[in-house]
Amino acid sequence: MSARPNQRNIKWVEGLRGVTSVLVIVTHIARAFDYALFFPADSKDGAPRLLQLPYLRIPWQGRIGVPIFAFLTGFVCAYKPLKLAYQQNNAPAALKSVARSAFRRPPRLVLPALIATFISFVMSVLGGYKAANHCDSHWVRFDAPDPLPFRENVKRLFTTSLTTWTNTENLYDRHQWAMRPLLVGAFQVYIVLAATIGMRFKYRMLVHVMLILYWLLNHNRLTETFGAMLALGTLLAELSQHRPTQQLLTNHQKLCTYVLSPLIFLIGGYVGSYPAEHEDWAPWSLRLNHFLTNPVGDHRNGSFIVPNGTDILRRTSSFFIMCTAVSLFLSPALQKLLSHRLLIWLGHHSFAVYLVHGTILRTVGIWIVYGISGEPFVPGGKNEDGSNRDPIYVKPKGRTHKMVAIVVFTTLTYIAAWAWMKWVDTSCARATQWLEEKVFDDEDNEGKAGLAEKGYANGHANGGVPPPRSHQEGERSQPPP
Repeated sequence: MSARPNQRNIKWVEGLRGVTSVLVIVTHIARAFDYALFFPADSKDGAPRLLQLPYLRIPWQGRIGVPIFAFLTGFVCAYKPLKLAYQQNNAPAALKSVARSAFRRPPRLVLPALIATFISFVMSVLGGYKAANHCDSHWVRFDAPDPLPFRENVKRLFTTSLTTWTNTENLYDRHQWAMRPLLVGAFQVYIVLAATIGMRFKYRMLVHVMLILYWLLNHNRLTETFGAMLALGTLLAELSQHRPTQQLLTNHQKLCTYVLSPLIFLIGGYVGSYPAEHEDWAPWSLRLNHFLTNPVGDHRNGSFIVPNGTDILRRTSSFFIMCTAVSLFLSPALQKLLSHRLLIWLGHHSFAVYLVHGTILRTVGIWIVYGISGEPFVPGGKNEDGSNRDPIYVKPKGRTHKMVAIVVFTTLTYIAAWAWMKWVDTSCARATQWLEEKVFDDEDNEGKAGLAEKGYANGHANGGVPPPRSHQEGERSQPPP
């Protein structure tokens, strides 16, 4: 039996978040231990492996985790205020919800990120990244902070704690590069909600569509990854509470679930399979490249999906996420699948996974594959004849060690994420709640502190004396003016 139009299941949002956290882990495993999965084949004339084929390659090649988080940010930040405005017809309460959400967002992101950065700093001081600094994986070496004397390490900690939120640079945990755009994006959603909460439905929808088009037509960096995804999330949050839209989907549920949703997902998945490098190593990726870039001689005319001058990798991934989001919105069956309690548990721990997995991978994971000592390592320099000498990095011990490292790393990541949510995130939530209670008045009406700040003695508007209660219902305590 279908849910009523105004009671659509939104647990799938948390399930999608859980799937995304898993995708982040698997793509970083691929980057660290099998970078060739980012290619359509191991060599130009070689046959592709199973995980290099279209669709199957998507989880390993990356680029989709952050756009999904951006979409979910737009959806979640907009859902509650829109519910208050839609179903309860209470625009003032919706605006107050926006204000409180906007206040909570920075500490709920900044405090956990600072703690994760500090833990990585401690590992750096203790020499835990030596193996990562000397291994033969370029991506791991880039991600691992370089060794520094203690005093310089402390200075780098303070600098990094600031630059994470100014220019996205975090030398202790480069995976935090997305934190600032997600924080800014949340406020983009709040501003749109505050500006449109009193509009009629069709005009609010027009605003959301125009924002999506604006960000897709904008060729600046990461506009398709954050701006467009955030606006899409807000748009679908609107439609998920619009009764005529939900009634339409309910009336055509089979068509949406078994025809439109799979078709949109398959189209998006094929485009989203575009390889990170060497697209000319497989016929399918070369054809896709010609379709997306429309080359004429040495010039590329671009296409609707990838306009000329934009990042083809991020455009193709964002197109796939857009198609995936629409497919999920159309299909109650997919929403039910993502509402499984295991996926919801993973979603509940997704932010913790995002914060802790990088440090565990660059320490324990790399130790298992390369050894703790980071030796034998020969730094680069000059040969006796004056020519440059390339550094000789530590080689992995073997395939078995990589498999063990993957199992241990994944297990430790989710244990650490569980502990993080139990103690660290709970503490951050309490600190944020305490601060919110200090800053805001109570939910129902303005408290004594708020009135006192405005000059009313003892928090009462009549000079400190509370108005007497009426003895009878409807009786005035004073005559009308």
